[in-house]
Amino acid sequence: MIRGILSAATAMRAQVLNQEVIANNLANTDTVAYQKDKVVFQSFHDALMYRFDNLSQAAIGGYSSGTVLHDIATMDTVGGLETTQRPLDIALPQGTYLAVETPAGTRYTRMGNLKDEDGYLTVGGYRVLGTNSAIALESGKVYSISDDGAVFADDETVDKLSVFSFSGDYELEKEGNGLFRLTGGNATPIESPRVLVGVLEKSTVDPVSEMVALISAMRVYEAAQRALRSHDETLEQAVNRVGRV
Repeated sequence: MIRGILSAATAMRAQVLNQEVIANNLANTDTVAYQKDKVVFQSFHDALMYRFDNLSQAAIGGYSSGTVLHDIATMDTVGGLETTQRPLDIALPQGTYLAVETPAGTRYTRMGNLKDEDGYLTVGGYRVLGTNSAIALESGKVYSISDDGAVFADDETVDKLSVFSFSGDYELEKEGNGLFRLTGGNATPIESPRVLVGVLEKSTVDPVSEMVALISAMRVYEAAQRALRSHDETLEQAVNRVGRV
């Protein structure tokens, strides 16, 4: 019965975390280039059961006590495209990212709604990196981007977007605000990224699918809750009856 309570409790905890991830996906349905997250479950660490006989013991099989959250995986897929006709809106090829300057160092993003802000080319409030440093802009000029990532002021080339792909044993960790931090592996600059101009990549979140997943997670939570209550009542009866005997 104690094992049943533990299994039900771990299942409830896992579904609470699952609901939080799904809710975050739904909150980013309209976020540019947002890549949805998906929870990966695994069984709780297996324990090997033993039978003791005098001074010896023999293994009688394994036991797994419930489900836990193993990882939160980001789905590396490309969202649908939306035409905006804005000269600073871009959509990147799959597997490529812009480099931006943040207080914590260089980060990567697929957001393409670039802006002329405070004398720099920015996205999400962060300065976009060019070939050497953040891309500086002058006031009073009309800026545009070509399909090879070059930034133009009127008809004059100002700089070029730093677009990267990754190789090796790397991992991109979400940091919020559409930013990713690279751990391990190598970041390789792309000379001619072939971006789409006047187009934005939409979120990969399908609201209907996420709502179905949220309802399913709630049902699993409720089932685990009923199982825990049943085990608790059975344990209470066992303790009371043993006490009367």
